[in-house]
Order: sequence, then C-alpha cells, then structure tokens
Amino acid sequence: MSPEPRPDDWERAVEIPDAARPRRILVPFDGSHTAERALSWGILAARNNDAELIVVVAFDPPLTIRGRSASYVEERKATLEEEAKELAQEAVEALLARGMSARGIVAKDDVARAILQTADDESVDLIVIGRQGLTHEAGGSLDRFRDLMSGGVAEKVSRHASVPVLMVV
Repeated sequence: MSPEPRPDDWERAVEIPDAARPRRILVPFDGSHTAERALSWGILAARNNDAELIVVVAFDPPLTIRGRSASYVEERKATLEEEAKELAQEAVEALLARGMSARGIVAKDDVARAILQTADDESVDLIVIGRQGLTHEAGGSLDRFRDLMSGGVAEKVSRHASVPVLMVV
C-alpha cells in the first residue's frame, strides 16, 4: 500500500490567516457548572473584542402520544418554558452586572438543533459551550452512555456549527 500523496503546497512556510474579531458570541446555558465556566470564557472573548453575548437556553419539550396525559404534558411544557426564561434572565443579569452587552433567548427544539439554529438566526461569530451539561452533573449513566454512542449536545454543535466553537471543560 502506497502512502497518501502530499498536498502540492506541503513545502511552503506556515501561514497564519487573519481571523475576524467576533462581534456576537453565543453561549448556550443550562445552569451547569461547565455552562457557568462557558459564560466566563464568553466574557473574556467579548471583552477583548467589544462583542455582544447572546445567552441561549434551549429545551426539548415533551411530546404526547395519542393524547395520553395531554394535560400533564402541556403543563410541563409551560413549566419548562418558564424555567428557561428565568434561567436566561439570571444569566443575562449576571453578565450585565459585569458590564457586558448581553441578551437572552429561549429556544424550544432538540437542544443541539436549537443552538445551531439560534447561531444562524443571530449571525454569531463564535459559540462558547460547556463540554458537559446538567445530564452529566446529575449522574445519568444511561444518558452518558447514549452521549458516548451518539455524541452529546456540545459534540453535535461543534461538529455541525458553521462558526468556530470554543468548548469549555
């Protein structure tokens, strides 16, 4: 088996391309410790670039199956949305208290898809995301196994994002 051919420009000197300064930075937030650290890194990136921080709290609302428990599910959806709004507001207030330009968004959908869609809708230049969220902190071994097999939210976001992603541990 022959080795792969080298690219035509293999011998040229290293070149570092210019990177655009991020003006809008998206920070997905679920209240976990790694999400809090992502906010911290978001502040660092925003301060150095005079950028706006956009906090997105995304949740996947439960479904009903053929109307079973429909009233419970609708009640739960409303509760999840209210909790997401409160969490987004709390994170934004913490950022504003540090002198940052910030606003919050609540998104309902598959969490990774909601983050990616928000990044596109808001034309962000950078996503700063915690590597592991509340599922990991809560100790859900089944959820951790599923994430190992299919990839967690942060991994899916980093794989499909159209902008750079800073993953925080």
